[in-house]
Amino acid sequence: MIEQSKKDLERYLDTVCAEVRAKGMHREIRDELSGHFTDLVTERLELGADEEEAQRYAIAQLGDPQAVGKELHRIHKPRIPWGLLAGVLLLSAVSLLGMAAVEAGFGDYYKIPDALMLRQSVYIVLGIAVMAIMYFINFKHLQRSSGWIYGAALMAIGVSMLLGLEVTNGVRRYVGILGLFFDVVGYSPYVFVVALAGIWNRQGFMKSWSGRTRDLAELSLLLLPAVIYAVIPAFPELIIYMAVSLTLYVRMTRRWIRGSVIAVTFLTGGAIYVWNHLHLRERIIAAFQADQRDTGAGWYLNSVIHNTLTSAGWRGQGMGYRIAEERLLFPYTDLFPVYLIQTFGWAGGLLLLMLTCWFVLKMVFYARAVSDTYGRMLILALALMLSIRLIYGLTILTGRMPLISIPFPFLSYGQHVFIEFAALGLLMGVYRRKDMLPAGQAPSSL
Repeated sequence: MIEQSKKDLERYLDTVCAEVRAKGMHREIRDELSGHFTDLVTERLELGADEEEAQRYAIAQLGDPQAVGKELHRIHKPRIPWGLLAGVLLLSAVSLLGMAAVEAGFGDYYKIPDALMLRQSVYIVLGIAVMAIMYFINFKHLQRSSGWIYGAALMAIGVSMLLGLEVTNGVRRYVGILGLFFDVVGYSPYVFVVALAGIWNRQGFMKSWSGRTRDLAELSLLLLPAVIYAVIPAFPELIIYMAVSLTLYVRMTRRWIRGSVIAVTFLTGGAIYVWNHLHLRERIIAAFQADQRDTGAGWYLNSVIHNTLTSAGWRGQGMGYRIAEERLLFPYTDLFPVYLIQTFGWAGGLLLLMLTCWFVLKMVFYARAVSDTYGRMLILALALMLSIRLIYGLTILTGRMPLISIPFPFLSYGQHVFIEFAALGLLMGVYRRKDMLPAGQAPSSL
């Protein structure tokens, strides 16, 4: 009869787990209920019951298996990050509204692409499709493939350097696929930080090296992409990559002193480089003195930004307002936030500021809500990558920021939205599984 009771317990556990769709939690659920069963049996035996009676009592006390399973499914069901989803849809709507305003004001200007709003609509729809795919990917499988992902990013940059389209300053950044052109260099920081989050968190990697060998391997993986960006050169990517990857490195390895030394070295080297290049030095100085200078590299654009924003007013100039082409260059890409303020005024600008800040805070909240170490680091890396770009886009509105090629995520025109939607989809996918996987569990099929 004791053997029969054990079979009854297994059937009970099978019935409970059948109600829970999060298969990654089945082992933990079975262990927890088996522990409760053992405790109840022990308690009953201490009251004088025999083994068979104690086991029947314990199973009865566990409750109806279907009801227990449904309650556990409610606890461990997928979590939909409605806040981020609503935020990205609102940003996309603002993007399309802004593109319509640019078309109305600059429709016949030769530097504005034809059917600007339609093109951006296509990019956003494709981006949302990519986001949906990444949302349903089990991020635990990415951890197992982190080394391959890192190597693939290196190979992609190599291919773009050899076979890509040549752009400004002779740098080959873009690779064309099916009529779409992807900025491989611009996308690569996202891929590198995803790979590093997995590599540094893998116990196999951490235990396969020891002492100085492991330290050297960690630093090499951290600094190799930085060296590549410096050689290309791709300074915006270098700055963002170092800010995110170094934060990730310190958080995961707890090597605060070493991280601080790398950060100081990087900042010192950057300052020396800028100081020794008159053009870059003048651009930075001119950015902070746009309303006081009338010469210097970069002064003109910053002065245009300053004058445009100070004349926008609270209500703006409205849809179809056209700034002279020679004044506000590329109002749909680099200076798109400025054109939004000019069109919709500072009232619209404050709404954009609130939406962006809310979006950033939501990403931070989701990182704190995830208990899995790799998942939390993955959200941190992607949230930082997007937040730095979002915050930089807002700082342009001060008219005191040096202009570099960092598009405003989800807003500015271009195919950069693909990687941004992909990053957000992966971030939301991690949050989706926050209650479906116990911390540290090996990959499983969900």
